Order: sequence, then C-alpha cells, then structure tokens
Amino acid sequence: MLLEILPAKLKQAFENKVSLSGVSEIRLRVNKPVAVNVKGKLYYLAEYGLCSKLKDAIFVDYETIKNILYSATEASVYSVNNQLKEGFITIKGGYRIGIVGEVVYDDLVEKVVTIRNISSLNIRIPHFIKDCSKPAFNYLIEDTFLNTLIISPPGVGKTTFLRDLIFQISENNFALNSLILDERYEIAGMSDGECQFNIGQFVDVMSGVKKKYGFEVGVRSMSPNVIFTDELATVDDIHSVEYAIACGVSVVATVHSKNISTLKTKPNFDKVIKDKLFKRYIVLSTRNGLGTIEGVYDENLNLIYRE
Repeated sequence: MLLEILPAKLKQAFENKVSLSGVSEIRLRVNKPVAVNVKGKLYYLAEYGLCSKLKDAIFVDYETIKNILYSATEASVYSVNNQLKEGFITIKGGYRIGIVGEVVYDDLVEKVVTIRNISSLNIRIPHFIKDCSKPAFNYLIEDTFLNTLIISPPGVGKTTFLRDLIFQISENNFALNSLILDERYEIAGMSDGECQFNIGQFVDVMSGVKKKYGFEVGVRSMSPNVIFTDELATVDDIHSVEYAIACGVSVVATVHSKNISTLKTKPNFDKVIKDKLFKRYIVLSTRNGLGTIEGVYDENLNLIYRE
C-alpha cells in the first residue's frame, strides 16, 4: 500500500534502491528534499538510493504532496477528515501519515475543522520486531501484567516495543484477555476488521477511539485483564488509567519524554510517580540503536534491568 501512493520517481527509488525494512520515516516538504530516517539516521532520497548530498536529492513540490494525500485517501480526503483534523491519517498496513499545513478553526466551538494547504507529510513506517521487548518481559508480569509506563522521545520505538509486548503474551502462553485502545490505528493497524501485525491470540482492538471512551466502555464491554494504549498526554488520559486500575484492570501505556527526570516536569506526571500509579517504568533510547532498553525501573524508581 505504501509504495502505491507515491509518485513514480519516489516509488522506483524505493523499489529498486532502498529497503524499507530499516526505514522508520519518510518526510516530504514542499520544495524541499525527501528525507528518510533509517535506524535513527537521516538521509536524502536520490534516484540512485540514499545519499548525503543535497545536489543529488529528489525534491517534491506542492502538487506532489497533494497527489500523495489524494492517493492515500483513495481520492476522498473528506472521508478521513476526522483523522485529518487531528494531524494524521492512517492507511492500510498501519502506516501513519503525519500532516501539517494551514489549520482551520471554528472559533464558535473552539475546535479544529480541518487542515488545508498541506505543506509537509511525515510517513511513519511501522515494524514488527519479534522479541524486541523480551529482555524486559519477565520484569513486567506476575499473575498478570504489572501497570507499566513506557517512556521515550518520539520516533525511538515505543509503539514497536508495545506491539511486541502484546505478542509476548501469546508467545509465553499467558491466557490474558488483552484490549488495545488504538487511537491512531498504529498498534494493531486494523483494516477491514483484520490486524496488520502479529499481536497474538488473546487480543481485542478498539481503533480510532478516544481514551476516555475506550477505557470506560472497554472495561465494561470486554472485561479485559490488561489494556494496552499509546501516548498518554492529558489529565483526562491519566484519569482514564486510574479508572481502569481501580476496576482491577492492568494498564500498559506509553508517554513521550526523554527519561524519568523529564517526565516529572510534565504536567500531572510528577503526581503519577509519587502516587505509584505504575509498578514498572521502561525507558527507551537510541544508545545502541532504536528501542534500546535504557532501563526498567520499579515503582520506587530503582533500576532493575538495563541493556
């Protein structure tokens, strides 16, 4: 699906010269060179492959970006506007396309209506990396999953790590009913009711769901043992986690932050740490490549494992 939405010149370069297996992002900006993130390093895309020379790079214009978006939405940008106004769309295969441009507000209701005059696309390429979470797995599970928060900056591998954690439940024969709240369609990459990734046998998925609704309705309707979700950000997100835990459901979630020290500076998260809402914290870095387990910490922030 991904290559099908790209114009011929870009498609040929990727098909013939660049393996997507190590690519995490493709960034396209109006009248700028195509940038490709490979295992945490940035390159330009040239007709002969990846390069570091600006003079050889392929540039894209506004029409190219508009046509990519047109293809990605199957000729109906309007049909995905609910995603678009959140700054992204997700296409089959779990590929998320981040979108920026002119944000249109409805001042009466103080909400975003849409994004137009698109100036940049960030195509995120998901990967299933079997066993990437395995070194940490035994520190996170007793009779069920311990409440766990996965911490890293954007693009370091939180979602890939989370996806493999879910897979490890089946791989290790833990019959735990797992519910994924997949707000951005990235964890399971559901398409036509089917997961695009191997996430095991004991998993139910709610896609495109806001966390408050997902936690409340998911607990009642699916009776999960553990809920997995991405990117806690707001106080409402934290309250939703508290609700699930109070109902006896374990929660495994991610958050954007460099480490535990910087997490404490984020609104509401210092209290989360003080209240010991989570029993385990996992910090990921790029020290030895994307998704390096910088540390597994207990509820008292004692280091119990490091790669």
